Amino acid sequence: MTRSVACVTDHAQTYQAPIRTPRSDNQDLCIPAHGQLCAQVLANRHSWKRDSIPDWILKLRNRARSQVASAAKAYARLYTSEPLIEPSMLWIVGGHQPEAFHPGVWYKNFLIDATAKELSKHDSPAVGLHVIIDHDLPKSLSIRLPYRPDPNSDNLAVGPCKLPIQKQNPSSLSLGPWHSYRIDPDRVEPFIREIETAADSLGLPVPMARNYFQVMSKLDADLDAAVALSQARHKMENEHHLGNIDLPMSQICQTGAWFEFVEHCISHAAGLNDTYNSALDAYREREKITNPGQPVAHLGRISDWIELPFWLYQSGDAGRNRMWVRSDAKTWELGSGVRPEEFAWTLRLEAQTGALQTAFEQGSDRGLCIRPRALMTTLFLRCFIADGFVHGIGGGIYDRLTDEIIRGLLHIEPPRYAIATATLQLPLPSHLRRGVQVAEEELSALTKQARAARSAPETFLIPKDQQHRLLAQQHAELLAAIPPRGAKKLWHRQMKDLKARIGQAVAPIVQKQHVQLQSAQRRAHEAQWLTSREYSMLVFPESDCIERLKLLASQVRA
Repeated sequence: MTRSVACVTDHAQTYQAPIRTPRSDNQDLCIPAHGQLCAQVLANRHSWKRDSIPDWILKLRNRARSQVASAAKAYARLYTSEPLIEPSMLWIVGGHQPEAFHPGVWYKNFLIDATAKELSKHDSPAVGLHVIIDHDLPKSLSIRLPYRPDPNSDNLAVGPCKLPIQKQNPSSLSLGPWHSYRIDPDRVEPFIREIETAADSLGLPVPMARNYFQVMSKLDADLDAAVALSQARHKMENEHHLGNIDLPMSQICQTGAWFEFVEHCISHAAGLNDTYNSALDAYREREKITNPGQPVAHLGRISDWIELPFWLYQSGDAGRNRMWVRSDAKTWELGSGVRPEEFAWTLRLEAQTGALQTAFEQGSDRGLCIRPRALMTTLFLRCFIADGFVHGIGGGIYDRLTDEIIRGLLHIEPPRYAIATATLQLPLPSHLRRGVQVAEEELSALTKQARAARSAPETFLIPKDQQHRLLAQQHAELLAAIPPRGAKKLWHRQMKDLKARIGQAVAPIVQKQHVQLQSAQRRAHEAQWLTSREYSMLVFPESDCIERLKLLASQVRA
C-alpha cells in the first residue's frame, strides 16, 4: 500500500486555514501533526496545574474522572475483561454516534490507540477512551451500497441498504435517539447478504459485515442498538489489538459529577444562556454564516424561563425535548419541551447540591434523561474527562465555538484538541480502478472539446468536405486580414457571421460529441461513486481496512 499523508503542523491553523477532507486513497489528516499529538496531551495535562484554574473545576474534574473510571470498568465487565483505566493515567478521548460509520471516522479510534500506546512507551501511562454518543438522533437508518445492477453491463448504481434496527416503540413515528432502537434479528441475515451481493457484483473481497454480526450474536440479546453496534465494533478492535475502552455517554450522565456540572449550569442559567448566544453570534459573524440554525440554534428566553443547551426527556416521550429552567432562592424548576406553553412535563426540586441526582434516581421508573447537546458534550468531555480530545473535521470546526463558551462559562483557557480523519477507498479490482482513471481522462478530454466547440468551432471543420474547406479558407483569410485598432467593427461583424455559419456546418459533429460528453459524465459520476470515502466500514474487507488504518496511525511519535 502506498501511504500519503496530509498534515497541518500548527494547531493555531485550525482557526485560520481551511480544513479539507483528504482526497486521495490511504491519506489522513492530522492536526496537530502526528509527531505533536503526544506533546499536546502532555501540555493539556500540565495546564490543569495552573494557579488560575478555579478550585471547583479541579475538584469536579477529579470526581468526574474517578467516577468515569469506575463506570468504564463496570461497563466493560458486561461483555469483555475489565480494562486498566485509572484517574492518574493520561486519557485520550474521542466519541461518535454508534453508527456503522465509514473508515475515516473509525480512524480516530486508531489514532487514539496509537497515541495512548506511544505515551505509555515513554513512561507516561495512557489509555484511549471512546465515548458512544448514544443520545444523538441517527443521521441515517441505512448505509449506501455501490453495486452493478446487471452483471453483463458496465453500468453502476448506488442505493440505500436499511440497517437491521427498529424502534423499541414502533407506534412512535418520530426519529428517536439511538438508545431507543433495537437490533431486528430477522433482518440481520438479509442485510449481510445485500452487502455481500453488492460487493460480489463489483469483484470486491468479502466485506466485514458477516464477522461483525457474528461477533454481535454472542452479545446480550437485550442490548439496545446503540450498545450492540458499539460492542461488536469494540470487540473487533480488541481482536486486532486496539486497547481503547468504550463507554456510552448515557453512563457518564448517571455519575454524580455529571449532575453536579448540570447543577452548576442551572445555578448560572442566565449567564450560560448569554454566553452561549453571544459566542454563537460572534462565530456566525466571523464565519459569515447567515443560516439561523447553523452551526446550532440560539437558546431561548421566554418570560422567566431560560433555555439551556441540554436535552430533557423521559423514555416514554416521543423524542428528545429541550431543557428550560426557572429558579428562585429555594427551588429549581425544569421544563421539557419546545417552549414553555408546550411543555410535555416539568420537574420541581430544591435548589441545593445533590438535589438533581436525587430527583432523577427517584424518577428512574420514568426513565428520566438529561443529556448534553453537541457543544456541551465536548465541553464536558474536554474539560472534565480528557487530557487529549480527538475530533473529526466537523466537530473540530464547531468546537471553535465551544472554546468561547468554555472561556465565558468556566473562565479558563480551553484545553487544546486534535482533528483527525482519513480517506480509504474500497479495494477495487485493478480493471475497475483503470476504468475510473479512463472515465476521468475521457471526461476531461470531451469537456475541453465542448469548450472548443463554443469558442473555436472552426477546429471541427473537416478538410475532406468541400463546404467545410471553403469555410476554413474564409476563416483563414479573415484572420490574415485583421484591421488595425479602431477599424475592426466591420471585421468583427464578418467574423461573427462566419462563425455562425461554421457552427451550423459542424452542428452534427458537435451534437455527436455532446452525446459522448453526456455518456462520459455518467461514467465519471459512477466512477466517483466507486472512489467515495463515505461507504460504511461494513462494506470493507476486515483485515485490509484495519491494517490500512493502523499504518496511517503508526506515524504517531512521542
